[in-house]
Amino acid sequence: MNKIIKLTTVGLLVIGGSVVAVPAYAADLTCTDDLGSQTVSGNLLVPGGADCVLGGATVEGDIIVEEGGWLDATSVTVTGDVIATDAYGVSLDGTSVEGDISAYSADTTVGFLYVNDLRVGGSVEAGGIDVEVVDSAITGSLLTQQANYVDVVRTSVGGDVSIDRSGWGVSMTGAVVQGDVTVSGSSRDVLIGATADGGSDAFANTIGGGLSLTGNSANLRVANTTVYGALALDANTPGAIFGAGVRAGSTTGDYTGEAPTAPPTGDQSIAVTVPAQGSGELTWSIEGTSRLVDLGVAEQELDHFHAEGEIIPIRIQDTRAGNPGWSLTAQVSDFTAGGEQVSSKYLGWTPEVLENAGDAIAGAPVPSGFDEGEGLSVARTLASANEGHARGSSLVGADLDLKLPLETPRGTYTATVTLTALS
Repeated sequence: MNKIIKLTTVGLLVIGGSVVAVPAYAADLTCTDDLGSQTVSGNLLVPGGADCVLGGATVEGDIIVEEGGWLDATSVTVTGDVIATDAYGVSLDGTSVEGDISAYSADTTVGFLYVNDLRVGGSVEAGGIDVEVVDSAITGSLLTQQANYVDVVRTSVGGDVSIDRSGWGVSMTGAVVQGDVTVSGSSRDVLIGATADGGSDAFANTIGGGLSLTGNSANLRVANTTVYGALALDANTPGAIFGAGVRAGSTTGDYTGEAPTAPPTGDQSIAVTVPAQGSGELTWSIEGTSRLVDLGVAEQELDHFHAEGEIIPIRIQDTRAGNPGWSLTAQVSDFTAGGEQVSSKYLGWTPEVLENAGDAIAGAPVPSGFDEGEGLSVARTLASANEGHARGSSLVGADLDLKLPLETPRGTYTATVTLTALS
């Protein structure tokens, strides 16, 4: 089956006119829409009730999310903190935050902090909201207070983990915690390396310090967890039930089930979580912050206007199992300037591979339709790869060649390039 992904970029041609400038974002920007992959030199504010979408952006400061605001960030770098108060929600995917993350709802139990593939240089604190931390690395500590529920999945924490009074339960699986873990006051299931019926989860927990389970008042299960320090149980009703694979330096308090064994001995311990192999995907992205190709001012030659340029390079990454073949094609719309229209057949190109860790093959050159053929008015291959190609990424580009008839009306023309990935 073909997988088709489309993205539109804009090309610019100036005939007898001036170059169009691309505006830059100022510092301390307010985000109420999709900012894409911009660089913000300062703090970014998501005002109350606004939706802010970031994809590939860099924020050289803090991100502040006000009451009712929603932050949806993918592949974003934040050099400061992320701070959300009474926000609708914060979603961080494939993102790096050099500072801390703080997300609290003071008076309600509405809101969420969902993070996946996150790297945090500081600590994460949350309260009064849903909390999910998956496939992430936190250099500091993880602290939640009165969260609705807390899920910590395949995540490493350099400091301590403290989860207090979670109303809808706690699940911790595949966690590697350097410090202590404390879970207290939960009124729903607390599952530490265990399923709700007491079985062992597929991903084991490793805790470098101690594990304290105190004052929890629902189904409390522990399995497949190694605690190098003390495992302490106190005032849990009903009492904890231990399944297979619990190991601890010492154990105090009431429990039923299998008795813990001693953790491994040695000078150092190594923990690693290996997830299930993903199906992978074929992705591509435009290198750089601008999607505008400027061909400048066309020069008059003997029998035509002529302009040259280069497309913005495109990086292609294929992580799919089996390394199937793929191709990336492009088609250009007609050039328009006000009411004037000029066929895109007059635009040709010569594709090239700029970096090639993924075994990409450049597409065939296409001449301008002024010389012969239909140019880029029909779909043309920019690059492709054969089945069994390497899994690295490839960077591809193309030199553009535009030849227009001399009778082309004067004006500033634009066209749209549509890229399609096929596999």
